[in-house]
Amino acid sequence: MSFPFLPHYTPLGNKDLDLLAIIFAKTIKAFCPCEVVYLVGPEISGDGLPVQWKAGIEVVRNGLQPVKDNGRHASLYLPLWGHDNLCGVAVLTGVEPWVMDLTASTLLDKSRLISRELECVKQGVIDPQTGLGNIKVLQARLGALCPGDGAGDGNDVAHCLLLVEIFPRAKDAGHALAEVSRAGAYLDSLIGHLSPPCHLGNGLFSLFWEGVDEGKALKVADQLLQWLKRENIPRVHIGIAECKGSSSGPEEILQEAWQALQTAYKRGPFGICSFRTVANRASHPLYPPARQVVSRLGKGMKGLARFCLVEMCSDGESGQPFPAQTLEKVAGGEPIIVTVSPGRGYVLLPGFGEEDAQEWCRQAKIDLAGLGPGYSFGMALFPCADFKKSELIANSRKALLHTSFFGPGTFTVFDGVSLNISGDIYYNEGDMVKAAREYQRGLDLDPKNVNLLNSYGVTLAQMARYTKAIPCFEEVLTIDHGNFMALCNLGFAHLARGQENRALASFEEALSCQDDHFDLLLQLGKLYCRKRRYQDAVQVLNKAGKIGPRDVRDVSHGAVHRYLGEAYYHLGSRKDATASLQRAIRHNPQDAASLSALGELYSLEEQGSDIARTFCGQAVEIDDQDLRHWLRLARVELAYGDVPAAHGALKGAMRLDRDRAEIFLLQGEIHEAQHKEGSALKAYERVLRLDGDNKTAQQAVKRLAEG
Repeated sequence: MSFPFLPHYTPLGNKDLDLLAIIFAKTIKAFCPCEVVYLVGPEISGDGLPVQWKAGIEVVRNGLQPVKDNGRHASLYLPLWGHDNLCGVAVLTGVEPWVMDLTASTLLDKSRLISRELECVKQGVIDPQTGLGNIKVLQARLGALCPGDGAGDGNDVAHCLLLVEIFPRAKDAGHALAEVSRAGAYLDSLIGHLSPPCHLGNGLFSLFWEGVDEGKALKVADQLLQWLKRENIPRVHIGIAECKGSSSGPEEILQEAWQALQTAYKRGPFGICSFRTVANRASHPLYPPARQVVSRLGKGMKGLARFCLVEMCSDGESGQPFPAQTLEKVAGGEPIIVTVSPGRGYVLLPGFGEEDAQEWCRQAKIDLAGLGPGYSFGMALFPCADFKKSELIANSRKALLHTSFFGPGTFTVFDGVSLNISGDIYYNEGDMVKAAREYQRGLDLDPKNVNLLNSYGVTLAQMARYTKAIPCFEEVLTIDHGNFMALCNLGFAHLARGQENRALASFEEALSCQDDHFDLLLQLGKLYCRKRRYQDAVQVLNKAGKIGPRDVRDVSHGAVHRYLGEAYYHLGSRKDATASLQRAIRHNPQDAASLSALGELYSLEEQGSDIARTFCGQAVEIDDQDLRHWLRLARVELAYGDVPAAHGALKGAMRLDRDRAEIFLLQGEIHEAQHKEGSALKAYERVLRLDGDNKTAQQAVKRLAEG
């Protein structure tokens, strides 16, 4: 493994033009003053480019020379170089006249000087640990799209900044650096096609999503959390901040995302939080009313053994005050009315049970008809289970949220479903602790509610509390045998606890209910490979490969092809294995398992020693904690006659495990290559002590004993 602090230098490339466009444009303008700089790759895709640009780029690509366009807007096309190779074209518009007067040879020299300067700029804005952009790249993007100076384009488009804090398991500093690098590569493969991630240091990554509002960001963040969790990353927290056009500046949105991240940290090992829920607590649908309202209602409840609290909310815009006088005239009872705002208020009905309260609501609707917009009602009864009187204010609000599902002018009594809805609100915000509490209270009212049981189990699993989550899913299956989601969730919970046989049984039963669920098929394929059921793995993984998006950067489909490659290899189909692993690497260039396996296949097929060694070496660089990567590297080095390198790779494997038959089998082969027959014999004999049926070791012992 190389020294992890050294920067990984790479020449200027096409990918840099997209990632660093804003920063590069400033540098180019310093050399060639102009109005606007656009950076494009050397290849013409034909999509989204003006016709005159295509012609200019084509000429640059063919002639490798700058091109002037002295038309109306004075445009210039400059080649950009990565060493001596054309890596892109800078299109300059509104160019200063003195630049346009330069000779072609001078412009070519200037293009090479600019390219060298861009390479220097790149080294200052790329994180050497991960190869991703650093804080300067993020600040440049924030400054361009969220200037905070009122100079936006007026369209008020929403953008979201996500801060993703990843905690790797690490035994020392070198291992921690390697794990952070692996996490960054995985993050880039998973979500980089939406937004190139930046590494801000110490496992803190940023994702800036253009044109994505907070609602969509929360949903994608939840999916991201699930994938990182399944990569065995022990803790992940995500903070989200939204800016709209020029409403927020770079420092402000960074501070907001950081504040949200601090709240996410308090929500368990896998937490999400958006700044809106932190900053605008009063606008939260479950935010309690003002203290004076709570005080007045508390006094009204005092001494009552039975009552109903009704929260009323206008169904539309109303300039009229809350209709307290009309409500006082409603037949039956002596209500205590507390106004919150013109469109909202509470009615306390002493001595009312459920039937009386429902009748009161019906009569109130009739009496309020014609006074303007109608009202919806949320009712909370006392006594109710073990709820305290003080909790009925929140319960009536939850009942009112429940009512909204039935349309305007309706009323609903607080029940377990009301708590399911309030739990979903907290869950969607990433607050697992509050969501779990709501679901649990809902089950106190309705212990056989399948939706509540599933929701509670999923929330517990999100908090890594699998011991409590598993009984929830099992209870669902007792009530509703064959419930697909419960079977899947149960399988994932067992898998997280390392109970692969139980997970496999749950997944297979789920497959019998529904066979077109991508995640289920992928997990089954992975487990089949671990259980050496390779034909079954090929069947489900091929089906998974046909489902959902197949973008070249989609890491989930990359995993499909990785396990397909493993299955085909063990089935003896090296050609199919090679093709699958090549696809896996196209999806995820940092997939260590695929790189390692493909390197060994190239060696076996004698398709080139350099590429085989390179792939196996890259796998060890990315993940040096996987025994298989070291063994494959050792086998490849041995196959090409580099015995010292093979011995060094074998030592890497032995640092991870010293009791594996395949390690000593390879050690015996290395000793034989070194003509150390006695040491080789001892290694093979140790193989047989660990695996008495190993035919390769048996034959080697016999051969050496006879020789």
